[in-house]
Amino acid sequence: MSQLNEAPMTWGSGFSETQSNAARHSLMARVRGSLVDPVRHELVVAGRVVLTPDGKPIRSILTGRKRRTTGSYASRKSGCGQVYESMVERAFFLECEVDTDVVDYRAQPFRIEVVIDGRLRTYIADCVRLMADGSVEVVEIKGSARQLVDPVYVAKLSAVRSVCAAAGWSFRVITSDQIMHPPVRYRNIEEVQLSKHVRYGAEAIYVAHRAIEECGGIGRLGTVADAVHAGPLGRQIVMAMMVGRVVSIDLEQPLSADSGVTLICSDGDERS
Repeated sequence: MSQLNEAPMTWGSGFSETQSNAARHSLMARVRGSLVDPVRHELVVAGRVVLTPDGKPIRSILTGRKRRTTGSYASRKSGCGQVYESMVERAFFLECEVDTDVVDYRAQPFRIEVVIDGRLRTYIADCVRLMADGSVEVVEIKGSARQLVDPVYVAKLSAVRSVCAAAGWSFRVITSDQIMHPPVRYRNIEEVQLSKHVRYGAEAIYVAHRAIEECGGIGRLGTVADAVHAGPLGRQIVMAMMVGRVVSIDLEQPLSADSGVTLICSDGDERS
């Protein structure tokens, strides 16, 4: 395992209040803010959270002798690559990229250390997300529920859940069945994220807003796309706007010109 410059976060370590509002509301700023909250002293005895200074993954991708698909997903939403160690993890990152309830997310941004029956156990979070309501969610990603039967592993996850609760975070386990079903929704997610890096600016956002408002708050993908830009580029821009949390496209049915498009009540992500 390659050595990273890691810094344990405990109460009293200096998280500067002079940082910009944008930084305060970022995922890693929210995580650090939870760890220095003086109200939650019980986390000191519940476990320890170790972060990298820059929020990058706390470990390198290691496969050993196991055959598994690994790589890095280029995220527009988070502005950095998200390492994955299975296709299930990659599929979940695609969902995070498109889901308008997800403001920011990181792969393996910290590890949690807990003592169970006198032994130190370590846990590296597969994904941590900042949600639109301001909450932090720690997610364990598994290929199948069958991977959750080992009592030692189950005990570790229970301890991790307690640490997360003490920090004010939610914790959940998600499996491939939950990520990739229904298949039509996952296919739509795959299609939308393909346009994530398409550029747009304030004028395109204004035009999209107006087109949706003229339809009573629920526009049609074809109509909004045509208003934003002629040809296929218009549809790609609207999809990029979903990644940027400007609009939301109905993903429950196969994508078509008739797919519903609504506005997201946020500042969005303007990129010219």
